[in-house]
Amino acid sequence: MKKLIFLIFGFTPLFLWGQQLPSWSSYYETGFVWNPALTAKWNATELSIIHREDWMGFENAPQYTNLSFQYPFFKGRFLETKAAIGGFLERDAVGPLEKIAGAITYNYRFRPQILGNRSDVLGIGLVASYSRFQVDLSKAVAFDQNSLTVDLSEASEKGAPNAGVGLFYKSVSDKEGYTRSHYYLGFSVNNLIPTNMAEFNSRGDFTGLTAIQSSLHATMHLGYRSVPSRAGYFLEPNLMMIYSARKGIHAMASFRYEMIDAFWGAAGISTVGEAFAQFGYIFDRNSILKNIVRDGSLRMGVKVSYNVGSFRTVAGTGLEFYSAYVFELR
Repeated sequence: MKKLIFLIFGFTPLFLWGQQLPSWSSYYETGFVWNPALTAKWNATELSIIHREDWMGFENAPQYTNLSFQYPFFKGRFLETKAAIGGFLERDAVGPLEKIAGAITYNYRFRPQILGNRSDVLGIGLVASYSRFQVDLSKAVAFDQNSLTVDLSEASEKGAPNAGVGLFYKSVSDKEGYTRSHYYLGFSVNNLIPTNMAEFNSRGDFTGLTAIQSSLHATMHLGYRSVPSRAGYFLEPNLMMIYSARKGIHAMASFRYEMIDAFWGAAGISTVGEAFAQFGYIFDRNSILKNIVRDGSLRMGVKVSYNVGSFRTVAGTGLEFYSAYVFELR
């Protein structure tokens, strides 16, 4: 989404392939938005909200909001999740362009016992979504009207369904995520159905239409969680990569420290030139909010990012807020 405003106002292609998927949030608790096989990955029910504002100080800068839920509804012999469902509503906006989308996810898990490991888990996920692009001409700004080669007043807005699939492997069972060191690996393919999300009449001597078209995306993430014996915390490096059929590869590396049931901190950098740091606090039944959270926990975090790449002179600082109520079975 971030790149669309520059493409529309600066170039004249016949088709524009927008990213369509917001960049992976460092709050990977909601990673099922990109990989449906991550739905309720730790045998927990979760209701969460994320709001991100990038390039603060830049008029009509990118904003992203996501409201989601995850629910493990079928337990196996040892109270471990065999299947889970999830869903989310999201708004992704930059300048005059806005995408509103909703999706339902499903995740089925089993133990493949790779290399004889009886505790490992493999999840297979499916997602069905519906997205609609909207154009708000009051937010359209062109620094040079002569260079604007599309007629925004002739925008054709569309909505379309889409689908995706994913896999997620972890080397421990659901109940060992906070007690045993382990590694994990996930892969997903999104936007399996190519569709035109919006069309614009060209201006001047140009003929035909300029279109915003969804394109296939593939994501891969891997990491390792180190849980020292009886230490009460874990350390976790993580690598995320997004491949777009038209825009190449975007990658993000991060490192996380979490004091279990207390707080967490993380930092990282991405190939779009963003460096970030985040901090969060966990309110559980032993906190001052014990009468509210009861047997669950309330996780609240804030992330501060800064663009150190080619857009640093205009992008500046970004903020992202995360809040979730989590009921975990351990």
